[in-house]
Amino acid sequence: MKNSHILTSKADIKKINIAAILSVFLFSGAGTFMNAAVQTMIEAWPQLSPTMVRMVTSLPALISLPVTILAGSLAGKKLSFRFCGIFGTGLILVAGIAPFFLYKNWWLILFFRALVGIGVGLVAMRNSLILKSVSDEQKAAVIGYGSSLMNAGGMLAGPIVGAMAVLGWRVPFLFDLLALIPILMMVFWLKEPKTEDTGNATAGQGTVSGRKEAEISVKASTGKMDWRVIFYIVAQFLMTTALYPILSGMSSYLAANHLGTSVTAGWSNAVYCLAGALINIVLDPVERKLGKNLFPFMCVMYSIGMGLIVFVQVVPVIFTGAILAGISFNTLMSIYQLYNGKVADLKIATLTSTIIIAALNLGNFMSVYYINLCHALFHRGSDIESAYFGSMLVYLIFAVVSVIFKVAPKEYYQKKTAKV
Repeated sequence: MKNSHILTSKADIKKINIAAILSVFLFSGAGTFMNAAVQTMIEAWPQLSPTMVRMVTSLPALISLPVTILAGSLAGKKLSFRFCGIFGTGLILVAGIAPFFLYKNWWLILFFRALVGIGVGLVAMRNSLILKSVSDEQKAAVIGYGSSLMNAGGMLAGPIVGAMAVLGWRVPFLFDLLALIPILMMVFWLKEPKTEDTGNATAGQGTVSGRKEAEISVKASTGKMDWRVIFYIVAQFLMTTALYPILSGMSSYLAANHLGTSVTAGWSNAVYCLAGALINIVLDPVERKLGKNLFPFMCVMYSIGMGLIVFVQVVPVIFTGAILAGISFNTLMSIYQLYNGKVADLKIATLTSTIIIAALNLGNFMSVYYINLCHALFHRGSDIESAYFGSMLVYLIFAVVSVIFKVAPKEYYQKKTAKV
């Protein structure tokens, strides 16, 4: 009985640690949490250009880019995972709420948003933490749960921030007070992974034959960059640039067309995030079913969603378009990593995976300039509507390109695959 109790306690401790690891994901998208309040801020700061105001959501993405790469290389070595998680989320909490109190200078507000970006970059070590803390059998499931929690954070932020914006443009910044919850979970329950328990090694490396196989595998790798990997990086950047206005610009789009308030925009962001969370749960069977057609299928789905938003300006239809966009973009974001793992050379697979994440952050930042470019090209009713029309075209182009150049890994184009 005593031994049974010890085993149960150890199992419970592991579950609590996994819960603490997953808590890191909750505020990992904190740079985008103010999306539903952007139009309220634009109206509160008429002396500033909309592009400057929109940096409240795009600047954290830019700042987090180099921090993500740096944290990825130092976490577990020079910096502990606990430090990255606790300090990063702590920065999001303190710098996130600071503009509510120090609000008279927009440059000071952007400074605090930059600090939020540093926090977001530090917690980007979350997948590495899973790989080093969770058993091989649980890794895929826990990573999936983490992605769903990240979307859940955005889903929660959307309607709450939108409702808070009705009370005043400063009030939404107080949403980041909720970051105290994951901080406490990490402080009390997050364990620093031990080197011997990382589970990072390939199966069999604990034996002589396993080590030899690993050595042969490393020697066989050339370190060359496959053209498909470059395509995934570029596609992640351009598709994120085209996607992000659906999150940051929805409040402006609804206001320009007299369709709703920041609350409506918040619910639009929420259904987008909900769709992203759900597709991550069923991604494996969807990927198996569609195979080589997954990439173009999702691109076309996204374009249909944007077409609904642009051409059928009714709130329920706009929500439907946001759902289609959420499903397609989150699927594409996941398969970039999946395809990278299948295509990239062993020596550079981790690096290219990090670069893909960095491309996503850079795309978030560049989206504010993409809005201006699309409006100059298409001259539709508003700059955001022009951006939506442009993103519809961008994804259609990628659908055609993916079919012509066969951008999925080679195994997807074989007559008979190993998939069942």
